[in-house]
Amino acid sequence: MSSQLSASLFRLKLLDALRADDESKVKTLFSDLSEVEATVDTTELIKLKETILHYAVQVAPLSLIQALVANPVYGVDINAQDADGNTPLHLAVAANRFNVVKYLMSLPLINDTVVNAEGKQPVELTKDSNVAQLMQFERAKFVEKAATELRQYFSKRDFDNLENLLVNNPRAAELLDINGADPETGNTVLHEFIRKEDLQMCEWILKHGGDPFKRDKKGKLPLDLVAHRSDPIRKLLKSVSKDQNMLDPAGNSNSGLGSAPTYKGYLKKWTNFASGYKLRYFILDQFGILSYYTNQGDTINACRGSLNLGYAFLHLDSSEKLKFEIIGKNGIKWHLKANHPMETNRWVWTLQNAITAAKDRIKRSNSQSNVSRKSLDVSKASRRDDTSALEEEKGEKEKRSRLLSVPGRRRLHRKSASQVSVSSFTNSDAEDNHSIASIDTSPIHNKVKNLSKINETGANAANSRVSFDLIPGGEDFDFDLDESIMSDSDSVGETKDDDITQENIQAICRSVLFEIESLRDLFKVLGSSKLDENEVQETERIGSETFNNVKAMIEKYLRLAQARDARLLKQIERQKEVNKLWENSIRQLEDEMQKQQHTLAQYDDNKVKLRKLLESRGFSSSLGVKENYNINSAEVPNTPEEESKPVDNSSILEEIFHDSDEEFFDADDFDDATDVPQQAPVVAAISNDKEQPEIAEPKIEETMTESQVLMQKTLVDQESFLGYENPPRSRLAMDSDDRPKVGLWGILKSMIGKDMTKMTLPVSFNECTSLLQRLAEDIEYNDLLSRAAAIDDSTLRMVYVTAFAASEYASTIDRIAKPFNPLLGETFEYCRKDQDFRLVSEQVSHHPPISACCAQSVKWDYYGENAVDSQFRGRSFDFKHLGKMFCAIRPDKGALSKDGSRVEEELYSWKKVNTSVVGIMLGNPTVDNYGTMEVTNHTTGDIVRVDMKQRGWKASSAYQLSGVVSDAKGNNRWAIGGHWNSKIFAKKISGSGELDKKRRESLIDTVEDSSSDPYSGSKFLVWQAAPRPKVPFNLTQFAITLNEINDNLKPWLPPTDTRLRPDQRAMEDGRYDEASEEKHRVEEKQRAARKKREINREAYKPNWFIKLKHPVTNDSYWKFKGDYWEKRKNKQLAGCGDIF
Repeated sequence: MSSQLSASLFRLKLLDALRADDESKVKTLFSDLSEVEATVDTTELIKLKETILHYAVQVAPLSLIQALVANPVYGVDINAQDADGNTPLHLAVAANRFNVVKYLMSLPLINDTVVNAEGKQPVELTKDSNVAQLMQFERAKFVEKAATELRQYFSKRDFDNLENLLVNNPRAAELLDINGADPETGNTVLHEFIRKEDLQMCEWILKHGGDPFKRDKKGKLPLDLVAHRSDPIRKLLKSVSKDQNMLDPAGNSNSGLGSAPTYKGYLKKWTNFASGYKLRYFILDQFGILSYYTNQGDTINACRGSLNLGYAFLHLDSSEKLKFEIIGKNGIKWHLKANHPMETNRWVWTLQNAITAAKDRIKRSNSQSNVSRKSLDVSKASRRDDTSALEEEKGEKEKRSRLLSVPGRRRLHRKSASQVSVSSFTNSDAEDNHSIASIDTSPIHNKVKNLSKINETGANAANSRVSFDLIPGGEDFDFDLDESIMSDSDSVGETKDDDITQENIQAICRSVLFEIESLRDLFKVLGSSKLDENEVQETERIGSETFNNVKAMIEKYLRLAQARDARLLKQIERQKEVNKLWENSIRQLEDEMQKQQHTLAQYDDNKVKLRKLLESRGFSSSLGVKENYNINSAEVPNTPEEESKPVDNSSILEEIFHDSDEEFFDADDFDDATDVPQQAPVVAAISNDKEQPEIAEPKIEETMTESQVLMQKTLVDQESFLGYENPPRSRLAMDSDDRPKVGLWGILKSMIGKDMTKMTLPVSFNECTSLLQRLAEDIEYNDLLSRAAAIDDSTLRMVYVTAFAASEYASTIDRIAKPFNPLLGETFEYCRKDQDFRLVSEQVSHHPPISACCAQSVKWDYYGENAVDSQFRGRSFDFKHLGKMFCAIRPDKGALSKDGSRVEEELYSWKKVNTSVVGIMLGNPTVDNYGTMEVTNHTTGDIVRVDMKQRGWKASSAYQLSGVVSDAKGNNRWAIGGHWNSKIFAKKISGSGELDKKRRESLIDTVEDSSSDPYSGSKFLVWQAAPRPKVPFNLTQFAITLNEINDNLKPWLPPTDTRLRPDQRAMEDGRYDEASEEKHRVEEKQRAARKKREINREAYKPNWFIKLKHPVTNDSYWKFKGDYWEKRKNKQLAGCGDIF
């Protein structure tokens, strides 16, 4: 029989004996293996003998393993490594054998810090938190005992035992740090013995890894403690410093192989020219964050500054041996300096590795997010709901596995910053044992008592280096009770047939693979060996037994897998019921809140009616005093009350109508309706019997300013309106919205807290417009800007510009569907000859998504960007607008600037208010726009602050806005109010207290006509929303025209225009399945283009806009290059991009 065949047979026999707990058979096989002579042909048999314990820890009962270890006949080495570098402890941990791991960890000679060929310690191979806690706990006990011995040996200057502990004991040498600092004094043992002037001990410490560059709590080096230059200790330190390795073998870093390096220590940091370099304490954590403090004792407070090394790089000067720079994000620079070239080298080496690790982590995070997005797109399988819990459970366990810290490992950095040190060598042994630095003995004793219950209690595990944090940040493992359902009779760590944990199922799979691998090795050598009849029978018997074992394990696996699936499906069903109850409870709560708000709104309406009734019956004078006080808040009028009125009328009304939220203006008073609907917009219908008068149209001069003439010439010369000869369309191809009905809440409930730009929603949630077209809807009421240009009074112009800025929100009413997110480089142009303007917009950035636009007309320009921070918070979608909008007006008669000179153009700017979609849980989503919008005229200094109230329990607050226009001197000139969904009014502020007192009375009156003279002191209509047609997606009449394309226009469009986007076009035509497929296709094409740019290291540059600083406001903005329309005229747009 060949040696290979013999080894395969022996392995199968040995596995069978170990699994059957047959010690006599194992002893016989081991005796046979011991008789084999070591030759080249018997290598496999020799390896089998040396790794008998490796096989036993995977398949044998605990009693047999104990017998193998205890019996000197077998001569097993509990720390021996196999061909893969695994020790028996590695394999026992990987097999999830709790009792075996517990036994091995209790052995005095065990070394749990050995790493295998993959660079992993045993604890890193487990996904079972109980096993991990056990190993960390046993390690902590060992560290406590070894630290106590270390202190005693240093106190007694016992060099022999110190040698045995720190050199001859590999586990102690790995886990104890001779450079650890005492937490009270901050001294290392080297500092202490230098103070004692113990040359012999200092020499021993330095020879055994002592760090001459380790600073104490005050930032002092060991060399700083030597007073005399001729001191032999000083000479010793200088000699050792020259021989130090920059890789820090003694250890300031506690990072493991393949993990991010960590470091801490003192460096000098440049502060300013007055102070120069100051000594600071720096800490580099495992996440690549470098922070600094005033000193080591200041670490309990917030850091003085920090840098994320993932966005930083080092700058070194070859002429400087002590100085280096760290340059972070946004140009932040830290100028640092060390005391010794070797100290500089250590920091530079560690920081460079930390930078590399941090950048790799960022890349992995980005790639994982891309993978997760792809997996989300594929998650349309019919059983996704049933299997999502399984995926989540697996992910959570993998996450817990990754959180297991293994601080005891070393390779390039030998030891971590342990806290083991000698605080005082004059203390007694009892005191020494009691004061071991950073070792909390009471938790140890508590854990010893509760060790047998470690599975149930989930006690805090201990760190490998004295501190007892299993997870960075001091967190504990948190287990789901459903994930650890076990029979009450199960003992800790036992694996029974009904123990259907994922780990035990995986252990069976490993055993099956183990048997099959051995059987395969046997079959592999059978063809090349000649066997006699007895050998054939023996081979058949062993093969048959192995197959039976494999069959039994597979049957057990199937039984456990079926039981596991049944249990998990039951848990899923139970969780579904819980989720359903939770959703119903939330919906009921939301419904209750709506009812309460409705009740409060009724009370508020009754309050208003009562106030009017009291005013009409003799309380108006006292009320006028109160209102006059609100209007002119700087001082209370001194007008005496009429004698005919009761003295306490004012106090009575104050008590009844006191409202801390009352504003300078009440927007209700500006409207001509006392009740404003909360849901539907107020349609701008005109009364049959009496029309609402508007402000008289300003008389337009026949002559134009030079800037107006120049812009008109540009529009004509560049032939901007070619292709727009046909009148705009008035309806869509579809007459009704027949999108597939999908439960909104059912999809959104799993996305709470996420950025909406990263959500993947079904296409049925979209409307047939893009965000670029939504941005174009800003200029629907551009006639307000033309009217503003015809006005000579800059403050009245501000009224119309403000109305224009607020009018864009009228189109958001009932627009709940989500516009298509533009692709990077997507564009949209729109021209209206009848309104004499042109517009172009472009998606200039994808992450974050930013759309830039520029609209131009003879009398005005409108430009800016649409960039939002969006979140879904369960009850609402919230959008915070980040970009700023700019408007340039070219008044017919010019404008007076701040310095008194007349200019032909003035600049306005403002930021859009917040947008929220509420009522999602009740299935009645409503758009709300709220916040303060400040419109500034940078040329004249005029300003207006418009308050758009957030929807609340007051019925009158829905859609409400109010504001005051102030001139450059701060004088209030105009009042603005109304509702942004229907009408906006304005009124001249006279400055007369008597007239201002009657302002609300005139505005409340619904019969009185509004004045056509803005300077009359009466309210006048500034803006009124256009009627809304009944069309799919609740589009406005203006929005209907945006996506229109015809044969005249198509030849003039670039290939990137939104009108040519296939998924959006299919959506408009009602081809929803095709729209979904096309949407996926174009998004995948965009991702492929981005990857190609990343591979080629190409930065994307927009075609028509460039990012600059605004010359007036100094804000960052996207400037229109201006070459689009010239290229369009010459039909040179065909090659500007292929994105669809």
